[in-house]
Formats: sequence, C-alpha cells, structure tokens
Amino acid sequence: MAFVKTLTSYAAFLYPNGKQSGRINLYAGDHKLYILFVDPSETVSKNSFNATNKIGIAYLPFGLYEHYLDLIRNEKPIRITFRPEDSPPKFVVYCSGETPGEGEM
Repeated sequence: MAFVKTLTSYAAFLYPNGKQSGRINLYAGDHKLYILFVDPSETVSKNSFNATNKIGIAYLPFGLYEHYLDLIRNEKPIRITFRPEDSPPKFVVYCSGETPGEGEM
C-alpha cells in the first residue's frame, strides 16, 4: 500500500571509493527511504521495499545527489511518497505546504 510520510530527519554520505557514489537516508517515523546514488558507469538497480522493516531502497544516478541534498536541507516540510506495490517500487521526495518566499532574502 502506498504511503505518504513527513521527513523527520536525514543522514547524507559521500563515499571516497574511487567512484562517484553517495547515499541519503530519509527517516519518516517508522518508515525509512535509503536513496543510493551510483556512479554513471554503473547500472542503476531496481528500487525495492522491505515491508517488515518498512525500508525502501531507491537507486539514482550520482548526478542527482546534490539536488536531493539541496531539497532536504533547504525546504520544509519534506514529504516522501512511496509506492511499494508498483514494480519496481516508485518514490517521490518533495516539498509542499511551504509559504512562497518564506525566509528568503
């Protein structure tokens, strides 16, 4: 069943392993979404969801890492929609309900 959760915290990692790779963990109550950013030379794996642990794993090209990090660091509230019933599971990370121009100068 699809769910929409509000982000409560996150963790971001860059891996110095000779390739462009990173990870952003999104925590939303009892649900987690781990976004793994892979080197452009690697094949992007299919998303998955573990219903028992309520953990989604998504894969994206490394070039999108900075955009996701910017979104979760600078906007609020951040929401996560995850559709584990899709094959492969689909997700969206987005900001909604923020007042235009809020806190911007």
